[in-house]
Amino acid sequence: MDAPRKSGRQRREEIREKRRQRALAQAAQTPPPLPRRPPDAVEADPAELAHNNTYGLLPLYYVDKAFTCRDCGSEELWTAKQQKWWYEVAKGNINSTAVRCRACRRREQARRAEARRIHQEGLER
Repeated sequence: MDAPRKSGRQRREEIREKRRQRALAQAAQTPPPLPRRPPDAVEADPAELAHNNTYGLLPLYYVDKAFTCRDCGSEELWTAKQQKWWYEVAKGNINSTAVRCRACRRREQARRAEARRIHQEGLER
């Protein structure tokens, strides 16, 4: 014998109730513990990271990161304090990282400025 058919309204009510039960069950679960913050980490300010339009998680803190300079190959350290400035004050993209040491960065900035100056002179002629 077939079960009696339900109206669309009855079916929607069943779906809503299942969703309510699922939401209650999820709310009853204890959230996973937050990762332990290293002692030398610098706290991130989520309000200052709001400019990042990302589906990924925003950092809770910054830690020192080692990197190799793209130009000269020297081993460098991008400190947590520098990262905080870059992401929160300068509003850098959260997916970007340091790739040049200070000396090479200054040299690259000077090269770009010179190229810009030469280009402007060419436009003025």
